[in-house]
Amino acid sequence: MEKEQFNNEQFVLYSPDTLKYITDSMDKVLLDTFEKYKSLFEIETFRKIQINYFDDIEKFRKYIYDLRKEKESLPKYAKGTFDNGMINAYIETNIDKNSNKFNRTLFMASHELFHIMYQELILQKEKIKRIIWFDEGMAQFFSGEFDMYLNEDNFPKWFNKVLDNTKEVPNLNLISHGEIFENDNYSGYDLSLLSIKYLYDSLGKKQLKQMMHSNKKIEEYGSTIVNDAINYYKEKLKK
Repeated sequence: MEKEQFNNEQFVLYSPDTLKYITDSMDKVLLDTFEKYKSLFEIETFRKIQINYFDDIEKFRKYIYDLRKEKESLPKYAKGTFDNGMINAYIETNIDKNSNKFNRTLFMASHELFHIMYQELILQKEKIKRIIWFDEGMAQFFSGEFDMYLNEDNFPKWFNKVLDNTKEVPNLNLISHGEIFENDNYSGYDLSLLSIKYLYDSLGKKQLKQMMHSNKKIEEYGSTIVNDAINYYKEKLKK
């Protein structure tokens, strides 16, 4: 176990000192995000969460495989998981503090926290399966990690970049983690985030919250949502 960096009522973080340039600001970010999630999931309290950060990718992967008791399931691109109800991640020690990557890394725990709360408060309780694109899109959208791209000024540039990088439009219901999720033809993460933004903008937060409880509704949208979102924003950005 790494060194304890902070321990408050809601979170405890174990991480090496080499990552203090990120973790020293993280407790406030997490607590602010947690307040948003309490409203999103309509709860007042949630169990305490343990966070394990590593500055060595092989040490991170070994830790996850020790938890899983196998050595094959982690995608090559994986740097964060929520195994055993904990937030586990590998973080580089030299990320530029003025970069977008630094900001996304600062919100990494907030991303994984969404997965944990969605799994425990809805998926497990209501006995419904996890739909990857919806869960990943929601985690990216509500964690705040991509707010810098989704604001009014920067969204057109980000949207056009996603379009340029999307050489094939998948049925999101049919893709799961691995090479089918992130490849040279499209980014499942980008398309999932775009799809959730589209649902938020076109349906509103109330209906999006209701969708968290309905796999049927999620899958109805999932089969065509990438094209629907692309057409929606192409039209909207022309104005």
